Amino acid sequence: MKEKKLSTEQNLQLQGLSLQEKLNLLYDWKKKGEINQQQFNYFSNRWITRDGKKAMEVPNVLRRDPYENRVTGRTVIEIEMEQFLNQLQGKLNQYLIQRTPILLTDKEKRAYGQYVNQYGYLKPLVNQLLVLGLKYPDKELNTLAEAQIKAKKKDSILTDHHFWCLLWADNLVPMDAVRMMLKKNNTVYEIDDCFSKELIQELLPLMVQQRDKELVRLKWAQSLEGKEREREVARKSKRAASFNILIDAAERFVKER
Repeated sequence: MKEKKLSTEQNLQLQGLSLQEKLNLLYDWKKKGEINQQQFNYFSNRWITRDGKKAMEVPNVLRRDPYENRVTGRTVIEIEMEQFLNQLQGKLNQYLIQRTPILLTDKEKRAYGQYVNQYGYLKPLVNQLLVLGLKYPDKELNTLAEAQIKAKKKDSILTDHHFWCLLWADNLVPMDAVRMMLKKNNTVYEIDDCFSKELIQELLPLMVQQRDKELVRLKWAQSLEGKEREREVARKSKRAASFNILIDAAERFVKER
């Protein structure tokens, strides 16, 4: 849209900058009134998302998936799961716009449980459903997703690299993802032993990007007023701190292995 465009001078200033340098400059422009809130939200989200996709392209596209050579036509259940996935994503998008939770019916929750429990061989679809289930604003669905992830995606021998990379490449990673990757040893948080050094090395850049996204969102929250500012600053500060704990644990894990 026309109102989202940056000026020629602003685009020239952005050339050659890193993601963090661009975000810092964008924030300075907003503070000075050189761009509006809509432009700040649009470009920060766009750059962060694009940078996250770049991080995923090289290390993971070439990884061999045990199901990549399975040749088959789309079955009825695959079509059903794709339709359900699209419906669930649509409801989540609506929530993110309106901030009014859209709870699933009991029938939809039963279907979700059936899909993620009984059709593990359709791994790409199941993985997407699990990521959505973890993010969706419905505690029962969160619990279903978390239980399945702990049972099937945290095996110390066959930890699902594709699932964890998909989860951490998402635009908004839920706090449950942070908690599931950590264990507490006395007063120190450590990476769970089910994860390999190789996987944590791949995820570390994505963890840092998620933390940086939260710092951007924190700056946005600080521009608000009243009770909304207090609530959002507290929530985003907590998320950023949690990501820092995870990053610190991940860096120690990689160094010590």
